[in-house]
Amino acid sequence: MSTPFGFRRVARECALRAIYTCELSQVGLDEALELTFDAFHDDEQLEDLTKGVEYPDATLDLVFRFARALANGTWKGRVALDRAISAAIPDYDFNRLAAIDRNVMRLALYELNEYLYIPPAVTINEAVEMAKKYSTAESGKFVNGVLGTLVTKTPKANYDPKTAPSDPDLGEAERIFRAPKIELEEETIDADSEQGKIVNRFGWTIKQ
Repeated sequence: MSTPFGFRRVARECALRAIYTCELSQVGLDEALELTFDAFHDDEQLEDLTKGVEYPDATLDLVFRFARALANGTWKGRVALDRAISAAIPDYDFNRLAAIDRNVMRLALYELNEYLYIPPAVTINEAVEMAKKYSTAESGKFVNGVLGTLVTKTPKANYDPKTAPSDPDLGEAERIFRAPKIELEEETIDADSEQGKIVNRFGWTIKQ
């Protein structure tokens, strides 16, 4: 993850579901996104997305914001994205690719081109995992190979984390998930008591 707690993984899967819905059912993207977002609240099929974690509203804002931007950019730019992907697989008919594989690669290529603060390895690994999850293990290998070729023609071809832009969502994600401070209670015990002997045995310090 380029930010903690995996909110972008959930967002990528939301974006994938939305553009897949658009392509197969001719539903508009805004409607497809709303259907996907609504499913967080009432669709048991999406439990695997969040792995049983209940996302607070602040985190859902991050998820939906990234998913919407990624899906919109990918869908609007799909003609150019498709052209680039087709050029990277001259022995394949792009239109005959599995719909999941095609849309996973579209999303990943858009992310590689536009989100300069996300390491390319993260983008590619996430795409491979989505292909394996929603398509097949062989799809994961195929997507990995194609994106490995495509990344060399993107702004991240020579990615250097030292010079990459800072992640604009990192601070917000950390604030949302920051663990609350645990108040420790002090207890005075006698050094010669049984508790005191146990404390000394483990090298802990007894406050006099």
